[in-house]
Amino acid sequence: MGVCDSNLKFLNIVAKWPGSTHDSFALRNSRLCEMFEDGDISDGWLLGDSGYPLRPWLLTPVINPTRQDQRYNSCHMRTRCAFERSFGVLKSRFRCIDTTAGTLLYSPVRCCDIIVAVVVLHNMCIDNRIPLPPGNDNPRDHGNIGGQQYVGIQNDGAVIRTRLINNRFNN
Repeated sequence: MGVCDSNLKFLNIVAKWPGSTHDSFALRNSRLCEMFEDGDISDGWLLGDSGYPLRPWLLTPVINPTRQDQRYNSCHMRTRCAFERSFGVLKSRFRCIDTTAGTLLYSPVRCCDIIVAVVVLHNMCIDNRIPLPPGNDNPRDHGNIGGQQYVGIQNDGAVIRTRLINNRFNN
């Protein structure tokens, strides 16, 4: 699980869960989630695909959108492209994490260490303005707007998302 900014820099990375772990589970069991829940982080929002719960601090796409919801979804998807692109650039810069076709070449603990190490190096590349690898000019958001939606008891961000849509996308 990772969080990045618009400059493709990773702000948070959690590499302790296997790839088959659902994204919402990884988030729910992260320190980042705890910090948002406890109010330690109170400014701004995270964006997630529909596999995540809608929370006051985690905005997801609208399923079955109205016209203004569609404008929100479009902006949401374009903004999330930075996240998709950050992982693409990371894998291009450090081919060692993108060549195993799902086969671990090292122990799971060592693999987690490698992922965290390349994320730190990736951030150093951004800080030092190392050029991006070629072929990362066309990010695509493969998120789940119409895919499997989060189903669970926590979906308490509806009021926040509706207020945002009404204030920013009601044209």
